[in-house]
Amino acid sequence: MLKCKQIAEHASDYLEHQQTWSQRLAWKLHLFMCVNCRRFVKQLKLTCAMCIDKKSPEASDKEVDAVMTKIKQ
Repeated sequence: MLKCKQIAEHASDYLEHQQTWSQRLAWKLHLFMCVNCRRFVKQLKLTCAMCIDKKSPEASDKEVDAVMTKIKQ
């Protein structure tokens, strides 16, 4: 049986499906019984999804020049 610490340490492997079928089965069993780990994995999944969806805003040359001028002052 997996422990909560192991879930936290290897959650990214679980989300990226980098486990054997027996490891995934052990995960599913633990997540079925542990509400805190279910919440943790759900939150991590949402965080990853948000990071993928977000794109860095691009600044125009004018905006970059304005910031650089303020830095120099």
